[in-house]
Amino acid sequence: MLRPDSCRVFRFADFEADVHAGQLRRDGVRVPLQEQPFQVLAALLERPGELVWREDLRQQVWPRDTFVEFDHALNTAVKKIRIALGDCANSPCYIETIPKRGYRFVAPVTVGPEHGGEPFSAGGRPGRTVRGLMLLRSWSGSPLRVVLAATILLSLVFLGMRWRAASPDAREEHIAMAVLPLEDWSNDSSGMSLCDGIGEELITELGRAEPSRLSVSPRALTLPYRHTAKTVAEVAHDLHANYLLEGNLRGDSHHVRVTVELIRVRDQERVWGDNFDREAGDPLALESEIAGAIAAKVKPVVMAGMAHDR
Repeated sequence: MLRPDSCRVFRFADFEADVHAGQLRRDGVRVPLQEQPFQVLAALLERPGELVWREDLRQQVWPRDTFVEFDHALNTAVKKIRIALGDCANSPCYIETIPKRGYRFVAPVTVGPEHGGEPFSAGGRPGRTVRGLMLLRSWSGSPLRVVLAATILLSLVFLGMRWRAASPDAREEHIAMAVLPLEDWSNDSSGMSLCDGIGEELITELGRAEPSRLSVSPRALTLPYRHTAKTVAEVAHDLHANYLLEGNLRGDSHHVRVTVELIRVRDQERVWGDNFDREAGDPLALESEIAGAIAAKVKPVVMAGMAHDR
């Protein structure tokens, strides 16, 4: 189990892991994550940038008197963490797999008390991120110059975004869409995996439509809104979206039905909706087929709305 003195909050990117409360949050919104995957995540966060051996994770998270198929349990826990973080095993932003040895948390991490106070890193020095400092030290130039250059670059990017947002042409010609995670209403154990697969395929398909005029929120940003209690307006505000695509999956081992609807945010009107029925089969083929069929129907509706708004 985790150390009893680990009553702190680990912060990385837009996430924070509250070890005492056993909660993972993104921008203050709780991200569902079961107890054991959360404990594995916390164990990795306690040693950012270091290899955490599989045996160390077994001793911390799974007591000796727990009878479980450890390899399967650990692999499943890491998979659930990656889903919660929107991470990818092949090109990880957060958790790197060291084959046959263990895992390493590769993103910068800061650690602070639960309520206020000055954050400090895992090394105990205030206001410093672990990997961020290592990267700065690896530069041959002065760290101060690196920080100054990064600050100037970020300022220019921010000003450019503000200019585009203020431009009438940019407002008229660009549409932002968010594909929310499909709700799993099926009776089949593979339903959630199918929901995630269809969602990923949909984001890819819609992102190819008109990249210069239509942008689609990445999956990592929309995952926290699975089972959300927020309103359409609140979710759209968080994701800066003009359209939301949401739906659910029902079915069993023989038949699948996906129901989706497209909501225009400015008046919260349902501008399109449909059902997509398929016989169950190869999951990858099913994901691709359903996502392609949905995207083919959604694209012309959004483009027509874009032209009408102009």
